[in-house]
Amino acid sequence: MGPFAVEPACKDYLWGGTRLRDEWGLGGGMPRVAESWSLSAHPDGDGRILNGPCAGMTLSSALRQHPQLASPDAPDAPFPLMVKLIDAALPLSIQVHPDDAYAAQHHGEERGKTEMWYVLDRTPGAFLYLGFRRGVPRGEVERRARDGTLPELLRRIEVQPGDAFFIPAGTVHAIGGGILLAEVQQSSNLTYRLFDYGRLGPDGRPRPLHLERALDVAHLAPADPTPPGARPWQDLSGGRLRVLADCPAFRSGVLRIEGACTIPAQRRFLSLLCLAGEAALSEEGASLAMSRGTSLLIPAGGLACRVEGDAELLLTSTGGDRADNFAFTIGGINV
Repeated sequence: MGPFAVEPACKDYLWGGTRLRDEWGLGGGMPRVAESWSLSAHPDGDGRILNGPCAGMTLSSALRQHPQLASPDAPDAPFPLMVKLIDAALPLSIQVHPDDAYAAQHHGEERGKTEMWYVLDRTPGAFLYLGFRRGVPRGEVERRARDGTLPELLRRIEVQPGDAFFIPAGTVHAIGGGILLAEVQQSSNLTYRLFDYGRLGPDGRPRPLHLERALDVAHLAPADPTPPGARPWQDLSGGRLRVLADCPAFRSGVLRIEGACTIPAQRRFLSLLCLAGEAALSEEGASLAMSRGTSLLIPAGGLACRVEGDAELLLTSTGGDRADNFAFTIGGINV
């Protein structure tokens, strides 16, 4: 099966803005689009395939019928990743995600969540919280979560477009208001809130906190936000490539197309999310157009593809042992 486009599932969480709707054309007539789940087979937001033999099917349904689309090594495994766009008009809650072991123990088949952020735009002075400024006892974190002073303990980082941050499971964090970013993560929708600024949910009641579980999994110490395996921009034929992160959960990079570039045949699936510009992906005469917000998936075992245009693409695939083949190779550069 050749590459196919995926229609994202969009979320209208109360902190979201309108940029993804108005500037990216996502979410239709939704009043706001907080998140676009650009690639997801998760039951809370399952993408829909737009072309090819599986057109009209959800991604999870297609994978059940054709499990080899995701991986030739573990065709029966759940789809491992999600790729999102996030428009935070208001700050998100201060939160933490469990690791795989804790998630399996307390939530059955749900995964833990390690993630990475790639900042696309921000209002001047916009910031995020990532980890603590110092080691903090559990009791102090709980007290400050209850009395509203928890942000005073957290490391505050002003962001710029192009910044990348790594958030392993267990890292206390929050995206601040005025930030537009892309997120690569394990396929999980588990979030434990520590603090939510006293906001009311759609039902008019304060949104619930999850202090006991959050404190069970949180690393109460400073965190290193540097993505593992990151590499600076490298020139290649037809563009440039920057590796954003290379960890056991995923590998991700940004490809700037400036003409034409060949994507070799893939052993594992490869996600392409267009962040800017326009391009076309072609394989054996068939072509798919890309513009900002377009999400494409090259299935595992796919043939070599050609990308042509002037665009910036977020590339994502699974992580793995370096003794194995790299997840993807562009222009002779292993990612």
